[in-house]
Amino acid sequence: MNRSARPWVTLALALSPLIGYCDSSYQETTQMTGGQLVDSLKNIPFMGKQMKSLTAPNTTTTMVHGNQKAVVTSTTTDIYDLDKQEIIHIDTAKKQYSIDTFDDMRKMMAQMPDKIKQAQAQLAAAQAQPTQAPPSNLQFSFSVSVNDTGVQQVVNGLNAKQQILKLTTIVTDTSQPGTSATYTVTTEIWTTPDEPQEMKDAQDFDLRFGQALMSGVDMSAYANMLGSASSAGMAQAQMFAGQPGAAAAFQQMGKEMAKIQGTPILEKTSMGGSGTGHAAPQGSGAANSQPASQGSGNPPSLSPSGIGGALVSSIFGKKKSQPAAPPPAASPDTPQTPGETTLLETTTQKSNFSQNPIPASAFAIPAGYKQIPSALAQALAKQQ
Repeated sequence: MNRSARPWVTLALALSPLIGYCDSSYQETTQMTGGQLVDSLKNIPFMGKQMKSLTAPNTTTTMVHGNQKAVVTSTTTDIYDLDKQEIIHIDTAKKQYSIDTFDDMRKMMAQMPDKIKQAQAQLAAAQAQPTQAPPSNLQFSFSVSVNDTGVQQVVNGLNAKQQILKLTTIVTDTSQPGTSATYTVTTEIWTTPDEPQEMKDAQDFDLRFGQALMSGVDMSAYANMLGSASSAGMAQAQMFAGQPGAAAAFQQMGKEMAKIQGTPILEKTSMGGSGTGHAAPQGSGAANSQPASQGSGNPPSLSPSGIGGALVSSIFGKKKSQPAAPPPAASPDTPQTPGETTLLETTTQKSNFSQNPIPASAFAIPAGYKQIPSALAQALAKQQ
């Protein structure tokens, strides 16, 4: 090789990790946007300040610059640095920071298989103890569906289409004929066919982070651990499958979820329900003598051990909440079953996609902040 070319080769190798990686950033915002539960809590005088905080938008900004990534919230910043092999945790509220090195994380990870085995042994011992579950008169049925409405519009600067995911659980009390409650979770999902480059860059960084962190880690122990976790997952699935209709619902859910195409950039979720039969007085498990018509919004008088109970009766027995203000990206209202009461509404959306240069200060510890030991460092120090 020509000696004069060697410096350029060395420089190219040094810069190779950064080649092809542009600055990228985007935001994800989650907010409680309405629902009867929120309205009820707002009416409690001493809850005003807490509700203002609870219903305020919660925004996370993700920024990627080569081998650095920062995840910023209103009170914290986490900086991942592949070159320095460390993660910096910054508490902007307390003006403190701590640092976890990849080496320390690997030490803790090496101990995880043994710790998980101990936890599994304790769980198995607890499950071996004879228990007698109280008899239940409740019967459950489950259903899930995904509907592509065909509606398309621009959401946060991206072409998107609307899909509706609906999960329904019907609870029937066999001790009270004609009494049932329907609980629904409906999500209006807007997806874009082409994943934004900014999200791809963040996912690529996460892949490289995982590879760097696991470098030199003995994966054989983790393979055994994953096998045990899979067995535990199967046991849980069998337990839930004990409810009539649950196993078929799990299979149907997998089929329906596969219908959701594209990258979600806006999701509006509504949780609520309706009931038929006799409504229980607030705080009582006894049936009211006045029957409620189907779809009235009043749940049945389910036993205290059933889901819902008196709390749901007291909530659903009130008038419906007013429609929440629409999110920044306007979209058609989420379809709702007539007579259904909305308990809680939340909105999650990704926005402000940008490839503008990110200042170096975004990946630096602010001046004047005090360093404290991280929880990981303290745990490792106790073991010495």
